Amino acid sequence: MFNLKLAQNILFFTKRLVFICIFLCFGSAVYAQNISVPENIQAALLTKVLKYNPQIPQNSEIKILVVYNNNSLLDKDEFIKGLGSSMVVKAITPKELEGNISNFDVVYFMKGINGFSKICRDNKVLSVTATTRFVEEGEISLGFGIENSKPKILVNLTSLDLEGQSFSSDILRIGKIFK
Repeated sequence: MFNLKLAQNILFFTKRLVFICIFLCFGSAVYAQNISVPENIQAALLTKVLKYNPQIPQNSEIKILVVYNNNSLLDKDEFIKGLGSSMVVKAITPKELEGNISNFDVVYFMKGINGFSKICRDNKVLSVTATTRFVEEGEISLGFGIENSKPKILVNLTSLDLEGQSFSSDILRIGKIFK
């Protein structure tokens, strides 16, 4: 009887310990994935990073399309405000992208908007996103994530090459690179 009671207690505490370990390991990983760089900081970083792209004209105003949907209206405004007056900005919906892209240097996709990388590649326009997963998966060339509680530049080299874009080694050295 004593051994049965001891075995039950050990089993009970083992289950609790396993649950706590799972919660700590996976709970923090899921939480970290939901943290994104605020739009105004992404905009400020983007204006700096574009100076290291030789395909973007530096002697004239950079033209950027901001692609948004109903879920990203407020974020779109924050992003555009963060750009300041350093760029010519046009905000459009995804269905307007194909008709507008040819006159622009950069396309910034608000969080959650995807499936348009072929248009950027066909037009040799740099794609940028608020969704880090799309950079990791190679759909978008440039993004910004959080690493050690600080903003991190994310670059997908394969996507960058398909868009006919590049960055100087200065950016590649400090960024997180995906292939």
